[in-house]
Amino acid sequence: MARDTALFDLDGTLCDTSSIDHLVTGDDPDYRAFHAASAGCPPRTDVLAALEDARSRGLAIALWTGREFVWRDLTLDWLVLHGIAHDGLYMRWAADYRPATVVKTALLGDIEDDGLRIVEAWEDDAAVVTLLRDAGVPTVHEVGGAAS
Repeated sequence: MARDTALFDLDGTLCDTSSIDHLVTGDDPDYRAFHAASAGCPPRTDVLAALEDARSRGLAIALWTGREFVWRDLTLDWLVLHGIAHDGLYMRWAADYRPATVVKTALLGDIEDDGLRIVEAWEDDAAVVTLLRDAGVPTVHEVGGAAS
């Protein structure tokens, strides 16, 4: 039986990357610098509160990210530092440069294969928000603007 799950994106959603977003904008984005710098970013308090609320309602917590798997240790350290418990972390494979919607479509299958049914999701990428809605996720929160 699938377990009801709240799904949270990391960069720009759970992790407040507003101070480092400039590293991946423009003609020469530096994703290595961006991901390394993300270790010092705080969580978004509004999204963290939503995660804690979902957990208190008995939902499993799944996290997904466009970060490559090579950033797994840094990501896990960040989650531990901020006391963010989760039931699954889903990441892009190393050297997988497909668009986020393609990667996250595959990750949706992995999440389902792990026995998790997404009933709520938080995401900052509008195209991925559309993907989640098209996939039938009942409640999708599009996170945007400055962190609160």
